[in-house]
Amino acid sequence: MPYSALAIRLLISCPGDIPAADIRIVQQAITKWNGIYGENFGAAVVPIMWSVHAAAAFGRPPQDELNDQIVDRCDVCIAMFGSRLGTPTAVAASGTAEEIERLGAAGKYVGVLRSRRPVDPGGLDIAQMAALQTYLDGLRPTALVLGYADDAQLSDHVEKILVAAVSAHGTRAATLSAPSTVPGAEVWPRVQSEDRVRLDSHRWVSSLRNRYLVLHNTGSRPALGVTFVLEKDPTDRGDLWTVALAQPGDPSIDAIAPGGEVRFALVAQMGSAQQVRCVVRWSDDRGSHENMSTLRLT
Repeated sequence: MPYSALAIRLLISCPGDIPAADIRIVQQAITKWNGIYGENFGAAVVPIMWSVHAAAAFGRPPQDELNDQIVDRCDVCIAMFGSRLGTPTAVAASGTAEEIERLGAAGKYVGVLRSRRPVDPGGLDIAQMAALQTYLDGLRPTALVLGYADDAQLSDHVEKILVAAVSAHGTRAATLSAPSTVPGAEVWPRVQSEDRVRLDSHRWVSSLRNRYLVLHNTGSRPALGVTFVLEKDPTDRGDLWTVALAQPGDPSIDAIAPGGEVRFALVAQMGSAQQVRCVVRWSDDRGSHENMSTLRLT
């Protein structure tokens, strides 16, 4: 079932000695986190890398172009080091160092990891190793740098970074709406109408009105296991509205984030009731809840 989510861009930043296999582990960990935790946090983490998402450009230093295209648009950064610091830029010891400093200065969440995997001594650059060690030593007063020696450790670090970063960014997508004073989840239904203009085969202009049942969580916590039912209003003799569902059966939404909305298409034809009752049920950390509203066609 669909759910509302805050998209969070995560920059994967690293020098060239970090192997592609490690980057895949990070990407897989992000995908796993989205599948397991995304709904409850009301967030979807989108991994970003310059090698995938940057567009070729001319006339400016490469790092300046990357900053404008990618870095400044990201909300979180996972920086990975192995045995190299990387190539210096105009303002920092390396591209990864500049991205760490730039995002950190902007108040973004930055997690720094250091590979402890075995490496071939014959391929080591002593000057680069020394530069990296000096740089990391300078970070330690203001950063918790964690190491990883295998895939499991790297995946575990990424999962913990995601939980901390999404929480710091505004847990459970609270920024989707204005701050709420409701201590838990609070789901209210409403009818939303949208008009669209169309041309028929004779090029006559007509207007078509689409109606939707919208469930809006106005509270400050996720609403879990949301269900609803439409009931006839005793004062209206018209036919009950039909809700278009993706799959047959009782409507159910796993979670609606704070400020989030989920909507379903309504089918109301000639003879349909002008108003119905909608009962919405959900749960949160306070227990089970129910709201009832009278909805009118608009």
